[in-house]
Amino acid sequence: MEKMKILQGLLALLMVPVLLAGCSKSDNPKTEELTEEERLILKANKFVYDYTSEAYLWSGNIPEGIGYASAPTPQELFELMRYKELDKWSYVTDNSQEAMDEFQGVSTTYGYSLAFGKFSNSPDNLFAVVQYVYAGSPAMKAGLKRGDIILTYNGADLTVDNYRNLYYSQSMEIGMGTLTDGGSIGYSGVSHKLDAIKMYEDPVVSHSVIDAGGKKVGYLFYAGYYAESHEKLAEVFKGFQSAGVSELILDLRYNLGGNAVTPPYLASLFAPVSAVNGKKVFLTETWNDLYMEYYRQMKHDMNVYFNEDTPVNLNLDRVFILTTSSTASASEATISGLMPYMDVVRIGEKTYGKYCAAALLSPKDADGNTIEEISNWLLTLVVYKFVNTQGFTEFKDGIEPTFEVSDSGLLQGIPLGDERDPMIAKAISIITGGTKAAAEYPVQVQGIQMLPYMGERPMREGMNIILTNK
Repeated sequence: MEKMKILQGLLALLMVPVLLAGCSKSDNPKTEELTEEERLILKANKFVYDYTSEAYLWSGNIPEGIGYASAPTPQELFELMRYKELDKWSYVTDNSQEAMDEFQGVSTTYGYSLAFGKFSNSPDNLFAVVQYVYAGSPAMKAGLKRGDIILTYNGADLTVDNYRNLYYSQSMEIGMGTLTDGGSIGYSGVSHKLDAIKMYEDPVVSHSVIDAGGKKVGYLFYAGYYAESHEKLAEVFKGFQSAGVSELILDLRYNLGGNAVTPPYLASLFAPVSAVNGKKVFLTETWNDLYMEYYRQMKHDMNVYFNEDTPVNLNLDRVFILTTSSTASASEATISGLMPYMDVVRIGEKTYGKYCAAALLSPKDADGNTIEEISNWLLTLVVYKFVNTQGFTEFKDGIEPTFEVSDSGLLQGIPLGDERDPMIAKAISIITGGTKAAAEYPVQVQGIQMLPYMGERPMREGMNIILTNK
């Protein structure tokens, strides 16, 4: 909370010098010649320009000569300013409420997560595979489950042109596919009608206790970092403690991130008690030069600490974390922050590679009050990178797994938490000293190729801090 107030105050204090330094003749259009719509767009442009010029982690890489009237819309202006070489995450939206809802795990949704693949003989045609479904969702009520294959949307083949409708349409009919004995995908003849609803997608999707070689192993599949999930997480870990759990498998294979307060909270539920109760540094924030100098003058602590107020702590000396290329940002912050304090055994695939956090910025006046007439605009802006106590950061190519294991159980429909899952089986084989062999399935099915994460839901792709008065 202190940092939020500092940032908002600093934005207000520095607004005039930033504008004076960045204005040109083209940034002073005659406002009396503008329509009301043009005036509001220009005002939103100015909001995006001011905040990006000042608070952006890569503010030093903004091309010279750009002003707030350099583009006809805020989105186009930001694209001129964005540091495209590294920044794949910052963006501007004119639907601030929807963006804020998604940040808190609420969206209009069918309630599933999807992976996509393509056919080798028809590159424009796609298929979707259900990775998991949320409790109480339309997808769950329709009977969809992990491994189910979607081939058609409203009677048409799924393609590169219409696949986004599986996320963003309000209602639809999907045609299902099946994995044949011959190792290919065909139509099953089954279809489902779904209506999207607005709901909270509870990220605590699956948890259990596995008996392995005389040891109790806690398993948790966690889908997104939301403060709203803290109470549920604490309940799960209290259950683990009561069951005598001495090993933990934390499944982050599809976790794209969320808010910045949850990684240290989650880590503090199981990390060594010496780190948690000792209030050791979890991560350190590095902002741009302007802000780092301000924080230095203010003697502001840039460290993020373990949370000693969590209601339970398993006090483990190692954790098994399951990862894929969809393990991003807040998930990577969890891995990074824990590395100096315990054995973090990564099983799966290389992570996504996002080592920075974004602020959710809404338009403010000089007194820090929301500018209501453009309050529909929201800027999600990368403002700092996180560094662990060993100096580990800027892993733009991702964090390598300790043991490389494919997520090949997906097409087989192996449920989350099932010991037949290749990633879980690998963890258990390590825990039991190799007495249980890891499961293996074909990585690819004949004639298809699974695609990397396709980035359809930007609010889920990062670690974010809210800097608004909403």
